[in-house]
Amino acid sequence: MGGGGVATLVLTGRSADVLARFSEPLSALSEEERARATAIRSEGDRDSMVAAHLLARMCAARVLGTSVGDLTIEQRCSSCARPHGRPTVVQAPELAVSWSHTRGHVAATAGAGPLGIDIEALPGRNSDALPRRVLAPAEVRWMLAAADPQAAFLSLWVRKEALIKVGLLTLGTLSTVDLIGPAGEPAEAWEGLRFTGWSRGPVIGACATPQPAGRPSVQHLC
Repeated sequence: MGGGGVATLVLTGRSADVLARFSEPLSALSEEERARATAIRSEGDRDSMVAAHLLARMCAARVLGTSVGDLTIEQRCSSCARPHGRPTVVQAPELAVSWSHTRGHVAATAGAGPLGIDIEALPGRNSDALPRRVLAPAEVRWMLAAADPQAAFLSLWVRKEALIKVGLLTLGTLSTVDLIGPAGEPAEAWEGLRFTGWSRGPVIGACATPQPAGRPSVQHLC
């Protein structure tokens, strides 16, 4: 199996719909993932975490033309070797994968890397001070002028979170990056990466993919 030359796929949906596709959802995860899941006290948060990891497998399996059961995903920190950090498909390490979850909704992507994905649900974060801490001045002005400032903020937030997943930003550097383009709207690309955004129901999401590659196919699970 290999990731070179494959198209990038994005899958999104409700956590419950993903879990319903597996007779025993936890059994499809690694031992480390199961331990992490059982340590989550909130049932809703636990279900979303499990669903996101399963959706990443579904996404990778479709890209690779194989079955979910043939794939193992692991996380290993490059600094401390502990089971966290950027996920990797053991059987196809050159294939990039990323996932995200929020309030009963999940998203995942697989394809040629680097890749990053994030989703957030409306209503968004309540702190009025948060946008000024994580957005550049031009982004704050664009957000405040929007018909729905909260949705506008989340559309920028998910793009920046996707860049964190790629490894180009940290929580401490979010406000140093201005994603408003020359036309006064959110830019479609930054530092060689292209943004693909979407909204469906209460969920706003974005994926960052290599700019030379084609736009990813975004598919919503019913």
